[in-house]
Amino acid sequence: MEKRTVYKRFRGNVRKDLIRIPVTITPEIDDWLENLRSTMRRSGGYRLPKSYILRAILDAMMDLKIDVMGIKEEKDLRVRVSEAVAAYKKRN
Repeated sequence: MEKRTVYKRFRGNVRKDLIRIPVTITPEIDDWLENLRSTMRRSGGYRLPKSYILRAILDAMMDLKIDVMGIKEEKDLRVRVSEAVAAYKKRN
């Protein structure tokens, strides 16, 4: 019988006040999230669930001042988010 490496399973504090929303993502985003999770594990951390990663990203994005005036499409919002990130970097 082959010995397997046993990894400690991540058990975070699950918040009780969370709201579940359906989110659709592209296969490219899913691949990126999976790669990020694998990198976390290889670097000595835990392989966090995708929902934890997305929540952390959104929480960080809340610090940005995103100009949403006149936005009509997702690609327009992406440009504005990129501009807000660049402006945030200049401030800090």
